[in-house]
Amino acid sequence: MELIVIKLKFDKIKQRTLVIDILNNWERQQLRKLPNSISIPFLELVSKPENYIKDTSQLVITYCNYGNHSGQAVKILRKRSYLNSFVLEGGAEGYFSKN
Repeated sequence: MELIVIKLKFDKIKQRTLVIDILNNWERQQLRKLPNSISIPFLELVSKPENYIKDTSQLVITYCNYGNHSGQAVKILRKRSYLNSFVLEGGAEGYFSKN
C-alpha cells in the first residue's frame, strides 16, 4: 500500500482528513504551517496515537519538513492499525514550494 499522498490529491481530500504536523519546535518557528492542521510532537503521536486519533479508520495525513519523520510516523501508525495514514509528499517544504 502506498504511503505517500501527492499535493494534488491532498488538496482534494484535505477537508475530510486529519492533518497532523509533526514538526519539531525549531521547524515550526521557521516553516509555514498547512491550514487546518494540528501540531502533535512525533514521539507523542507514535507512542499514544489513540489520544489524538479516535477512529483507526480515520484518514490521516502527516507532514514534517521534507517527509522523513512523517514517513516514519506513518509506518508506526500503520503497525498500530491506523491503516489510512499517509505522508504528504515533500513535507511542508514541498507543499509550499509548488504553489
